[in-house]
Amino acid sequence: MLAFELEFEVFCTCGKGLCPQASTGETLGRRMPYVTVAPCEDCLENAKTDGHEEGYKEGEADCSE
Repeated sequence: MLAFELEFEVFCTCGKGLCPQASTGETLGRRMPYVTVAPCEDCLENAKTDGHEEGYKEGEADCSE
């Protein structure tokens, strides 16, 4: 079987490096390599803030009807 080594870097769409939050492994059955990446904490916090603001606006609009 042909084998090779590959090195790569992982980045969030915001540009933050995610290498410390990424891990690699191999599936048990087919022995296929995979990469798991935890979400960027900055983007999660921004999404939470955006969702809160949108929910507040919707609630405010419902109350004024």
